[in-house]
Amino acid sequence: MGEKIKLLLVDDESFLCEQICSNINWDSFGVELIGSCENAMDALEQMIDEMPDILITDIKMPVMTGLELIARARQMNPALQCVILSGYGEFTLAQAAIEQGVQSYLLKPFSKAEFESTLGKCCELVERERSGKSMELKERTENVSRLFQDLRGLKENNAAVEPEQIQKIMLTYPDLVMLREAMVLASVYEDGRSEFGKKWIPRFYEEGDILKTAAEALNDMLPKKEKESQLVRKIKAYVQQHYMDETLNLQLIAEQVVHLGVKYIGRCFYRETEVKFSQYLLEIRMEKAKKMLKDTEDNKIEEIAEAIGLGHDVPYFYQLFKRYTGMTPKEYKKV
Repeated sequence: MGEKIKLLLVDDESFLCEQICSNINWDSFGVELIGSCENAMDALEQMIDEMPDILITDIKMPVMTGLELIARARQMNPALQCVILSGYGEFTLAQAAIEQGVQSYLLKPFSKAEFESTLGKCCELVERERSGKSMELKERTENVSRLFQDLRGLKENNAAVEPEQIQKIMLTYPDLVMLREAMVLASVYEDGRSEFGKKWIPRFYEEGDILKTAAEALNDMLPKKEKESQLVRKIKAYVQQHYMDETLNLQLIAEQVVHLGVKYIGRCFYRETEVKFSQYLLEIRMEKAKKMLKDTEDNKIEEIAEAIGLGHDVPYFYQLFKRYTGMTPKEYKKV
């Protein structure tokens, strides 16, 4: 079975969310329900940490509507499949949304059969999109990433790693060349010691027992948590330089910056920093906003929101700022 399709559900009617979550056999569709949110702000925060393949959202919500949520989400993932949930009174609005590219809508109240039919169509579109990519390269990249995680786990759970332990892991992988690729990756992200990579990477390309070389390299790594890893430092540095990008999220960093699985780097980031990536990004953006509010009298709220990566969405900025500081931007300026 291939990678599961990720789905995020957003509706401010908690009872409806609970009904959908409990009544659908997600596994039968190959779907992983990654979250159920009551508002668009919580949904966007979750998307920064983990991007869904399918978004099902109510059209009418406070602060930010379903259509506004879809617009922001599609900036982060243009291939996102979207379904609108609408009451009878929003039927015309839902039709307009479909004309703008939203895949489907469900008119409340809808039946389980109607929901499953719509879900099935969305899953087909996701699979079609996935199959259009270079699957062979994607699969190998994912395998190397998974092997890298297995090797780091082996290091973290054993005082000393033996070649036989690595050989046992390799039984589930297609070739030993993949072990070399994973160990080079591990060397690159070893805990901040550039000399480690200089020492070990050339040895992985020499003739000899690759299992033994890999075990020796793993045993030469620093103990877990002795230093902040290069992986986490690289993520933080990227955020510091690109926090103003509206499309910034953990999926983007996983695919374009560190080339590792998004769940793995999310776990690493949380383990070392004790905060989720979305909370770290929020902190960076809000601290920048606070500085701009204090440093200049001329800055308009719209300009600040855009400068920190929230586009022209002033209400969303207000909500985030108040949640972060306990004050509105205007109140903060007076402090």
